[in-house]
Amino acid sequence: MKKLFSLLLACMMLFLTSCNHIPPNGTTTGNLQNQEKPKDSELKDTIIQNGTSKFIDIPSRVIFESGKIFYYSKADGKAYVYCFDPLCDHSGGKCLANPMDTVKIYSFDFKNTFFINNRFYTATQYGQIYSFAFDGSDLKIEYGEDSYSLEEVNRALWSPNYRVYDKYIYIPLYADEKGNSCTLRFNTETKEMEDLTEETGNSILPHFFYNGEIYGRDAKLRTWVKADLELKKMEPIEEPPISMRFFGSVFYSTAYDDPTDYKNGKSIGIQAYDIKTGETTILTNEILGLEAYAYEVIDIDENYVYFYQWEEIEIGKDQKNRPVENNSGGKLYRVKHDGTECVCIFNDPSLDFIGREAVVTGNKIIIEGHSVGMRDGYADTWDSGMKVGTIGPDGKIEKFNPIELVY
Repeated sequence: MKKLFSLLLACMMLFLTSCNHIPPNGTTTGNLQNQEKPKDSELKDTIIQNGTSKFIDIPSRVIFESGKIFYYSKADGKAYVYCFDPLCDHSGGKCLANPMDTVKIYSFDFKNTFFINNRFYTATQYGQIYSFAFDGSDLKIEYGEDSYSLEEVNRALWSPNYRVYDKYIYIPLYADEKGNSCTLRFNTETKEMEDLTEETGNSILPHFFYNGEIYGRDAKLRTWVKADLELKKMEPIEEPPISMRFFGSVFYSTAYDDPTDYKNGKSIGIQAYDIKTGETTILTNEILGLEAYAYEVIDIDENYVYFYQWEEIEIGKDQKNRPVENNSGGKLYRVKHDGTECVCIFNDPSLDFIGREAVVTGNKIIIEGHSVGMRDGYADTWDSGMKVGTIGPDGKIEKFNPIELVY
């Protein structure tokens, strides 16, 4: 069985090595290095929470999955399949653009893939870490065996809730040889794996990093803690009201009249929780000038918070007499961080936003959506996929177009 993996690895290495062509937008590895973002350790008052996004946003492109893996070129506004071999058909278990066709031995899984020092690193649940260059070439096994049987591949050793800070990948284990949970840390520069639990006796399920400290849950007690990067010191804290959307030191989410029962509670606005000060600010419905629908914050840039509301407008019945709704109402809003200047920047009831996150890059915004309306006498949805809109000088978006996919 182990020969199977070795054969696939050899094929992928040969294929990916031959794929080292200049991408269609003309971006090269050298150019990308010149645009390198600051290291996590250099950022102050900034929340770091890798491994939670549907997008991988790097300086020259935005990578996403839509049937296959694509990258949106910030230079020309097109999305290219993540492959640089013009002769490749993206099948046969040899192409990163089609990870579902690789017998699940390699998986370009966004949740488990990280961009560190101009390389992608992917950690697998069966205990292997591999990396490759930003253009898919130079595939390397960074940690683990060169070959695995399918039985070993299907055995989950590592929890998929990896988190990355600077050069480190933090890896929670379901259980060590004694059945105890523990935390590993892989150094992508030295290629060394540390067992932080063995060294300190502490283990953590990391959620995010802030100013060089880890915030998460004690792997044994499941209570909230914060710790230094080596887990030498770990102290209990109250559970913070965090979310998946943040900017700087502030998390943004829907605010409810009863925060302990958000399923049945009434929306009262957008909640901004500052991990730096511990203070919570409510941008109320009245401040925003909106009705009490739940808010879906999809992205935040240096100036604005972008969101839509769950209006859940019924369009009609489909052919099986099931209700079809436009959950977002086709409306998209933005507001300044302090709650001022809240405006509807897009309004088209024929489009429903189904993505719960977006990427705002320059004057472009990318989000998943589909058309919704009546067709042949029945309510229906169609044309689902990634959409891109252009933010005009007045802040408004005239229309969202399907991203052009180039295979």
